[in-house]
Amino acid sequence: MQAIEANRDSLPKTAPPLDAMLPDTTAVRRHVTGVFRFLRALGANRELADDLTQDAFAVAWQKGKQSLPSAALAAFLRRTARFLWLAHCRSQRRAEAAIAAVAENIWARDCAEDDGEAWLSATRACVEQLRGRAARAVAMSYGEERSREAIARELGMRPNGVRTLLARTRQWLAACINGRNA
Repeated sequence: MQAIEANRDSLPKTAPPLDAMLPDTTAVRRHVTGVFRFLRALGANRELADDLTQDAFAVAWQKGKQSLPSAALAAFLRRTARFLWLAHCRSQRRAEAAIAAVAENIWARDCAEDDGEAWLSATRACVEQLRGRAARAVAMSYGEERSREAIARELGMRPNGVRTLLARTRQWLAACINGRNA
């Protein structure tokens, strides 16, 4: 916001006045904490609550609700935040249901006859073939449940490098496991 105000003179003269383009910061400052805390009370984690708070304000401003009296604006923001939270929850449940359906089909196809014993045996044999950084990264990520940042420090890599290494290793493991179970 300060950067926009600092560059006020650099705006083209045909642009609408800057004050007309900026949201009412008084209303934002007045209600942002309440909306954020409301979302946290609903169960949103910090990052999601922050995102949904911003989204609720964006909806309010798009609908022209910023001129409502303070109590009415607060109620609108809470209703909007609740709707956004519920929409997020519904989308997560749909994704989880789809994943569960795929997992069930894969289990029925590949693991039902022996309760997954062949798959587990193939997985162990393939993991044992891993060497070097790939083996250490898999052990730290899945065996020790370490974060990418911790793995990166340990292996002398960057977190994005660890992500790439793990992605490539998972691809190799999938091909290895599928080859053994074919």
